[in-house]
Amino acid sequence: MKPIHGLRSTAIAVLLAMCQTAFAHAPVLDCFFEQETVKCEAGFSDGSAAAGRKIQVRDPSGRVLFEGVLDKTHTYAFAPPAGIYSVVFLGGDGHDVTFHSSDITK
Repeated sequence: MKPIHGLRSTAIAVLLAMCQTAFAHAPVLDCFFEQETVKCEAGFSDGSAAAGRKIQVRDPSGRVLFEGVLDKTHTYAFAPPAGIYSVVFLGGDGHDVTFHSSDITK
């Protein structure tokens, strides 16, 4: 019969492995000004490809102003709209991340 502490160690190891798997595919998004355009780079924390994934630019009410897809270099560039907006990387399966215009540095 296995001692209780051995089962506990096994259970903890399994839980840690499951947590690592859950966080292995987190979306990553960074946006910055490049001359007169906003350039956004997106991907996943585990290095998974993001090319072809959608990017949306939304107004404060959530209305989509325009959208595009990440190119083969995992980037998307656009002319910034007037006022406050946000950029949303639609990573799929609930893997969305938002970047607010106030956080975009010149």
